[in-house]
Amino acid sequence: MPFGNSDYYDFNTTNWNSVAGVYGIVNSSKQMIYVGETDDLKRRMDEHRADKNHCMHMYSPALVQVEVITAGETARRSRERALIAEYDPPCNRS
Repeated sequence: MPFGNSDYYDFNTTNWNSVAGVYGIVNSSKQMIYVGETDDLKRRMDEHRADKNHCMHMYSPALVQVEVITAGETARRSRERALIAEYDPPCNRS
């Protein structure tokens, strides 16, 4: 099942809220390049933008989809696994 929120946010300029949830980072062609989960989206996006060695930067991250999940870490991780299985993003492959 795709992201519950179909809105896209700019990876580089959005001022993120400190909310819990799952997120998908896509390039300008809207190819999903990374899916993650966090208890603080603001902190995590700041980390991603600062870490230029992360795989996603090879794919030029442009946009982010976010699904807020307040039910706890177990729910977020379960949803993250489902989204990774659905999209098979290159930066989530082991």
